[in-house]
Amino acid sequence: PAVSFALGLTRSGRSGDPEPVCTGRQHKPTMHMGLHHLHNHATMRIGTSFVRRRCALATARGRARLEEEALAALNGVLDPALARCKRLAVQPDATVAVKLEFRSGAMRRGAVEAAAAAAIEALPWARRSSVESTLSRPRSFMGSNAPPSLRHVGALVGISSCKGGVGKSTVAVNLAYALATQGGRVGLLDADVHGPSLPSLVRLAPRA
Repeated sequence: PAVSFALGLTRSGRSGDPEPVCTGRQHKPTMHMGLHHLHNHATMRIGTSFVRRRCALATARGRARLEEEALAALNGVLDPALARCKRLAVQPDATVAVKLEFRSGAMRRGAVEAAAAAAIEALPWARRSSVESTLSRPRSFMGSNAPPSLRHVGALVGISSCKGGVGKSTVAVNLAYALATQGGRVGLLDADVHGPSLPSLVRLAPRA
C-alpha cells in the first residue's frame, strides 16, 4: 500500500525542498477511484522512496542505511588504486561529511574531491557535502627489508638501456619533474658511475 505523508516547509532546505513528517496513515487504491485519483496515487508512490529517505535522517539506524547508499555512490567515482573513503558520516540535516585518503600525492586531488562531492550531492536526499582529504604514507617497495631511508618510498621507477646516448637521463628527468608537478615527492638518482648526465640537466639550488 502507498503511504500518505504530511509535508511541511523546511527551514534550510535546498531550493525549497519539503521536509517530510511521517504521519503513518495508509490508503489503498479502490476500483471506484477516478483516473485523476489514480494519477495522484501513482505520483505519491513515486515520491515515497524520496520521503522515506528523508524520514530516515531522524534515526541513527536510518542514517546508517543512508551512509551505505552514499558510500556506494562514492565508490562509483573513486579509483581504488588512487584513493579510498576513510570516513563517511550522514548528519541529521542531510549533510554528508566525507574524508578521502589518497595513496599518492602525484595526482590532481582537487578533481577527485570535486567528483566525490558531485556524486554525493546527486543523491536525492543529500542537501550538501563536505569533502576533506589526507595523504597516506606509502609502504616501502622493498617490504619489511627496507632500510630506514627507504621505509616510506612506495615505488621505484628504473630507466635503463643497453646503449648509451639514447636519452635515458632526459626521460628520467622529465618523468621526475612531471610527477613532482602533480604533487608527488620524488627523488632522482643517476646510477651511471662513468659519465653521469644529471649535473648538466638539473640545476640545484646552492646549499645554505
